[in-house]
Amino acid sequence: MKTTRKLHPVTCLTIFLAAVSLLLHILARRLPGFADAYRVSMNPVMTGTEGRLAGILPFSLGETLIALLLLALFLAAVKLIRAGLGFLKNRKNGQSRPGENTGSAEPVFKDREKYIRRLRRTGLLLSVILLLFVLNEDIYFSATSFAETYSLESREYSDEDLISTCLYLKDEINACADRVSRDDRGIMVLPEDPADKVRDSLRQLGEEYPWLRGYYPRPKPVICSFVLSYAGFTGIYSVITCEANYNRDMPAYNIPFTIGHELAHLKGVMSEKEANFIGYISCIRSEDPDLRYSGAVLGFIYCANELKHRDPETWQAIHEMLDEDAMQDIIWNTAFWDSYEGSVSETADKLNDTYLKTEGLEAGVASYDQVVDMIVTFTKESE
Repeated sequence: MKTTRKLHPVTCLTIFLAAVSLLLHILARRLPGFADAYRVSMNPVMTGTEGRLAGILPFSLGETLIALLLLALFLAAVKLIRAGLGFLKNRKNGQSRPGENTGSAEPVFKDREKYIRRLRRTGLLLSVILLLFVLNEDIYFSATSFAETYSLESREYSDEDLISTCLYLKDEINACADRVSRDDRGIMVLPEDPADKVRDSLRQLGEEYPWLRGYYPRPKPVICSFVLSYAGFTGIYSVITCEANYNRDMPAYNIPFTIGHELAHLKGVMSEKEANFIGYISCIRSEDPDLRYSGAVLGFIYCANELKHRDPETWQAIHEMLDEDAMQDIIWNTAFWDSYEGSVSETADKLNDTYLKTEGLEAGVASYDQVVDMIVTFTKESE
């Protein structure tokens, strides 16, 4: 009589975690209000527990886990290949039943069990990562956007509005350019880590935008920032550990803005243009010159690029009004990123574009630049 073979407990757990991930994904996409309710109730829990625990460490736990994960997957792949080759070798030698001894190194049964055991472990690891991805990022893509919640949706604006915004940001840049620290080359440097200042700024913004209230884990620089530079990334949000990480090698004025951007992701703001906007206001609303300069320069670059497309002559005239030190910073920033351009950054850009479109952001990586609409609208309404 045939006996029913039971699934291994590890296999059952893997299937269960994968099923939960799929169910949550479907509920977020199909059940109205689910993603919003999840953001309100669970985001404080995830950032306040997982993010807080990871924040205890002085280094990026997410970066460390990614490195260990890649190493583990590589070793697992090597072991799986070796186990599979050993299995095939024994079969070729005619050892098809457990316990037979035909001179091969190990019985087929042992090779097969070793192969399956490693597959189970790999599957469990991937199912855990999938669940964390769904819990800490995927669901939020289906929630009501930050812009819609606070009536900050992109609105039509005139060329005059854009020019007015560029002039405002130019004035902010020039007012802060001589208040920030600079090295011997005249390039901006940060005398201290701006992470706490950005967090304080975001907490203050939480009084106006309740979505931004609550705990913020301490952002951390990526040790292997050269990897982010080659990929063309200023920062990265770790969905595994609820951490905001930033590229420590990039020109300094990018750092406060990027910290604000990545911390916005921790609050469930998945739209890149909205995260850029929060990065912008977290800096431009601050009284700290380093933060204010960061927000003004990045905001100006986004808006000026749009103005250059619409009105090259006016763009040139405003550019010539910029402080010389600020121009040096912008030139240095361009040279820095140009030095890392290549196949790696192009591939990373395409993958990011595909991912964003898969999650429902139709503009893909172009959504970063769409922050201009929000900056112009915000500036106009703040006047």
